[in-house]
Formats: sequence, C-alpha cells, structure tokens
Amino acid sequence: MLEEKPVLYVFSSRRACNAFYAKQQDGFLPVVWSVKEFYNQISFIEGLLKVPRSVRQVLLAHAIKEVAQNLPESTEHLLVFEKSFLGYLDSSTFVAHFFNELAIFDLDMNQIESQDIYGDYANHLEVLKRILAHYQEQLEKHRFYDRILRIEPTLISAVLEKFTRIEFYLEGSLNNQEQRLLFKVASLVPVFLHVNCDRYNKDFLGFLKLDLEVNHYYKLDLSALLQGKPAIIKKQEQNLQVDHIRVYGFKTRLEQVGLALLRVQEWLQDGLDPSTLAIITPDSSITAYLKLLDIENNLNLAHGQDVEWVYFAYFQALKNLQINPPPLNASPLEELDKVCKQAMEQVYPTPPKHLQDFHEDFYNNLMSIKSLLKDYPLADLLELYLQELKKQRIDDVSGGKVRVLDVLECRGLSFERVVLLDFTDHLVPCIPDHNLFLNSTTRARLNIPTLKDHENLQKHYYYQILQNTKQVNIAYYVDDKTTHSKMLLELDLNTQISPANFALFPPENKHDYLDEECKGKVLEGFSFSATKFNDYLTCPRRFYLKYIKNLTPPSKDQFNMGTFLHKLLKKHYEEHKNTPVKASDLLELAQDEQLNALQRLEFEVAVDKMSAFFEKEKEILQSREVLVCEKKFKTSIAGFTFNGKIDRIDRLEDGSYAILDYKYKSKDKLKVDTLENMEESQDYQLSIYHLALASSLQDARIRVYFYDLKKGELLEEYLQVVHFKQEQLQNQLKKLTSIMPFEKRPNKDNCSYCPYMDICGVVYEREKY
Repeated sequence: MLEEKPVLYVFSSRRACNAFYAKQQDGFLPVVWSVKEFYNQISFIEGLLKVPRSVRQVLLAHAIKEVAQNLPESTEHLLVFEKSFLGYLDSSTFVAHFFNELAIFDLDMNQIESQDIYGDYANHLEVLKRILAHYQEQLEKHRFYDRILRIEPTLISAVLEKFTRIEFYLEGSLNNQEQRLLFKVASLVPVFLHVNCDRYNKDFLGFLKLDLEVNHYYKLDLSALLQGKPAIIKKQEQNLQVDHIRVYGFKTRLEQVGLALLRVQEWLQDGLDPSTLAIITPDSSITAYLKLLDIENNLNLAHGQDVEWVYFAYFQALKNLQINPPPLNASPLEELDKVCKQAMEQVYPTPPKHLQDFHEDFYNNLMSIKSLLKDYPLADLLELYLQELKKQRIDDVSGGKVRVLDVLECRGLSFERVVLLDFTDHLVPCIPDHNLFLNSTTRARLNIPTLKDHENLQKHYYYQILQNTKQVNIAYYVDDKTTHSKMLLELDLNTQISPANFALFPPENKHDYLDEECKGKVLEGFSFSATKFNDYLTCPRRFYLKYIKNLTPPSKDQFNMGTFLHKLLKKHYEEHKNTPVKASDLLELAQDEQLNALQRLEFEVAVDKMSAFFEKEKEILQSREVLVCEKKFKTSIAGFTFNGKIDRIDRLEDGSYAILDYKYKSKDKLKVDTLENMEESQDYQLSIYHLALASSLQDARIRVYFYDLKKGELLEEYLQVVHFKQEQLQNQLKKLTSIMPFEKRPNKDNCSYCPYMDICGVVYEREKY
C-alpha cells in the first residue's frame, strides 16, 4: 500500500540524485533533492535576496577600494592591495573566501583576535573589519543577503509537512548553520541520516555526539537523538578491500593517459555499463591530454569543456574591446550590454543559447547595483565579465560513453571500474591558497578545521571512491618535484612501476648509460662568487656542468621572501642610513611592488614576525651606522676573481666594521661554524666577504655575522674560524688550477632538486637498483 506522503531523499550532489533515479523501477519516481536544493527549498531569509556571485565580487571590490582610499596616512600601511580595479578584484576573491569561513563557523573577527595569541593577524583583522563594515552597508542598501550577515534562516514547515520522512545521505561535512537546521527539521519530521565513518571524516561527525567507529556505515534516527533515545538504527562494518586496488607509477604526467585509455578500451570491450565507469582527476588540466589523445572518442568530459576554447573567437573579440574600448554613449553597464551583444552577433550567425543566457543573467544581476558602477570604465566591466564567463561550464555533447569526473562530482556514487589519475603528493590532498590565512594553532583555538582537517576531508572523498568501486587503478608520476601521495602509505597500498604496454608512443632505442669521467680545470679569467664556490664544495660535478660546460638551467620565476626583504631593507637604508627600520617602513615600501594577494599576505605576516629584528635595529644603531647595503665587491683570492654582494656593512663607534648577512629561514635553525666543526664546513660565505672587505680596508678590524631577521639575533663567526676557513679556501682553489676530476657526490640533499640529475646519471642509477 502506498504511503499517503512521499519520502524525501537527499544526496550530496545532483549527480548522486541522478544515479539514485537510474536505479529505480518503472513507475512514479521518488522525490530526490541535492543537499543544496534541500536547504534552499526548506528555508528562506525574509525580505532579502541572495547576493549573486558577480554582484558579490563587485561589492567586495568596492568595499576594498573604499577602505584603501580612506585609510588615514598614518595607518595606510595596513592595506597593501594594488590600487586598481584588477587589484581589488584579485583581493576580493581572497577576502570572499575568508568571509565565507567566518560565516560557515559562526565566527566574528573579535573571536579571532582573542585567540591570536601571537598577534600574527592583528593588522590584517583591522583592515578586514573595515572591509566587512563597508560590504555589509552595501548589502543592506541593495537588499541583498550574504551568509556573512549570520542571519538564521526561517524554516518553511509547510514544505516539510509534505513528507512522511527524510532519508539524508551525508558525504563530507555540514557547516554549523546546516547542522542546526537539520536538527530543527528532525523536530518536525523524522530524519534518518546515512553516514560512512572512516579514519578521515570521524572528526567531522563530532556534531552528532555519538561514539561512531571508523570503517562503519551508520543509519541514524536524528529525531530519536534529539529526544535522548538510542539513535543507531543500522550499523555495518566496511573495511577497505585493498586486493581490488592496483597502483601504477609513471615517469611523466602524460604517461598516465596511456593507462586510462587502455582501461577504457578494455571496459567497453567487456561490455560493462558505461554509467558505472569513470576516469577521475583531482586537477582538470589533465583533461586536455585525455581529449587530445582519445582518438576513439570514448570519453565524456562530465565537468564540461574549457569555455575559453569553446568560445575562443568571442573571448578574443572582448579582449580586443578591452584594449581599444569604444567611446561611451550611455552608462558603462548599458554600453557593456551593447558591445557584448554586437561582438556576439559578429562572431556567431546564431549566438549559442548558453552564451546568451549567461549574458542576460550577468547584465540583469549588475543592473541591481547600476548606481555603484556609473564611474567604472568599460574596460574594467569587461574584465569582470570575462572572469565570470571563464567560470561557466559547457556540456561535452560530442563526447563518448565513459565520464571524466573530478573528485567532488563522485560524492555518493558507486562504480564498477575507475582509474584515478594524478595521485601525487601535491594534488592528493591539495589545499587552496585561501585556506592558508589562519595558522593551525589559531584554528584549533577557534575550534574550526585546521589545515590537517581540510586535508583529511579531501582524503575522505578519495577513500569513499576506493570503498565504493569494485576495481580501482591508481596512477601517479614521479619527477624532481613530485612523487606519490602519502595516502598510499597510510592505506598500505603497494606501488609498482608500470609496464611498457601502457606507453602512448613506441619506446625509444635507448643505449646503456655510460658514466663519463668529467675532467678539466677552471680556466683563467673565471669569476667566482660565494654561491659558485659553495656549488663546487657541495658537488664538483654540478659545478663542472653549470660553470665549465655552461649548462645553465632555466631560471624559476618564484617569489622569494628573503630576496624581497633584502630589496626593501636596501631601499630604506639608502635613504635613512641612521634611522632604524620599522615595520611600517617595510609595508610602505612594498606599496610599489607587484605582488598577488597571497604574496602580500605572506609578506605582511613575515613583517609581523620580525618584531625582534626591529627592536634589535633600534638597539645596535645607537652605537653604529649603516655604511652601505648590497655592496658589490670584486677581489682576487689565490689568483681567482671573486664577485658578489654583501647584504650590509656597518661602521661601529670604535672604528671597526661589521659585515651582516641577512638570513630569513623558516625551518632549519640558523647556525655559524665553530672551532669544533670548522674542518667539516662547506660554507665559506662570511670568510669570502671578510677577505673582500679586508682587501679594500687595509688594517681595518672586521667582524662577520649572520643576521636572523626573525629572531633579531646577530650570530658571529669568530675570527679564528674565519681565518682557518680562508686558509682552506686558498688550498681548495689551488687544486682548480690543474686538470682534475669533477666527481659526483650523490645524496638526498644534493640530488633531490638538482637540475642535472639526468645528465649525471642519478636517475639511471635509481631505476637500475
């Protein structure tokens, strides 16, 4: 007999809902909602509209702009955002994620301040408070709702009363507000919660206040739980079956594609149902290779095609308009509407419906804040338009039968066969930059997920894929920066190098590696530096390849905090030789530098951690002056020319000099060589600097120091050690004047990130043994 009221089924995603529908018998289908649809259907915020994503970005960018332009000059250093629309947009993304986290965990910034015991974020919170105040003001003005307002939604009991019970399948986690609403629902209608508890998500189920065991499935009666009654209706053990999992290691990322394509071909030949098969990727960038090499057209990019590729001509037309914007004949927003429609019609005889729908939604959303945009240039609105368009998904209508999914799309799904690609340490797990704002100590004190918790939640999704698939192939690749995910070790999954039958291309005819004996001498006129000499001591073979054979690796364009601080300190002391540098000085100097939002944050946190250094500067500059910073030198040692730069030279009141070498280290404790270890030392930097300055300052008294920028400590390398190392330096250099072998010195520290591994045969030796 049919129930008078239907049962409501709730799943983590619309894709999981569709999979549930596919299993149903012919006849009336049950009511099935995704978690997002569930909360949207059963609750509302009275009198307010949810702020659209594009509008939210504009309002946040506007708030950042207002704060940046209205901070008093004395506190201007608190905000180091780039003062342009692009800069505000870039910063708005970072700020939006931070505000999201506040809202999700019911926090306000005063709570963060109370738990920030080291004051790491005091300056940033001051600025963020002002941004939030401006943003909230704009939300209220335009009658929008954002969860940062922390308004508790109202339940719509009439909707809930339509159902006899709710079967809620939880994958992942619920935020505090979602937990409260679910318990409120359970007080009105029976709610049965289905959860899979494993080693990675157990802490996220703590809100249930039940002693759940890992590796178990539970069906829980939340209505009974509210009444203090036994809530566990069903409990079933679920241990991971490792015998159905095979792991393959590759030498390059591209080679993994061969495994994926072969498996897809085998599955389809075996007649398996394509809806139970999947290629799963943690990073969508590999789909470009899959699409290119899928000559049989077996794959379907379930998360959509690259919108920039599909609408390439339209993107180019808009970018040309950015460079050469037409004169404004109407308001900027109306002009945007006009030029975009014209570009669309020029590019497409019949504009795609998806593109037209996006344009109408974008335009209509921004019309609600038209007054705010009246002074914005057309080029800025075009940039916002392009950024939003890039976030769109285009269905892969030309694809094949086997889906290519990202990890989140697999929540709540079961499979027959799966290939998991890119199972590497930097992608599994991978924490977005915006989750790096608060450190783990502060997060733990605030009782919000730490970085470790975020990693575990991602691992939970992978674990459930392994749990819910009958046969899994895992692929990873190893190079000088990447290896397999540590999750393989945590789950005791054995790894093996893949056989050649997964290769995409015919194997090359390789000859056995022949270890060349590298002999030579340093030619007359060669110019040394402290770094070059350190390369020689660390690994003569690297020195030979890099400086004698001139095989210079390509430079890496990476942000280096130490180098950046050196640059700013030089700027300050060039203008203010006897004025101790302060935090505000560095922050002000950084205003003119091109940094992205995360680099700015990293820099500001670094400056906050340098308080001991600023105090030390005030102390030592009472009895000395800064003579010069980044002092270039050129000197001769044992017949060889040495060039370099000394970070700083101070002149003391007694007429002596101090060489200071700045060090900004994050992990290893900074040390200088002592009488006990000077014979084993391979660091001749301070000794070389001492010789260079002594050659230009005859009979001067010179002392040398490492200067710890975090601890504000001057670590002196004593002159007895310096003179001993200078003698050793002379002896080492004499060897280089005659022909000699440049031997390898293989070890983990030398070779892990060395660009010459292939040439010197380290990679070959690893493969052989």
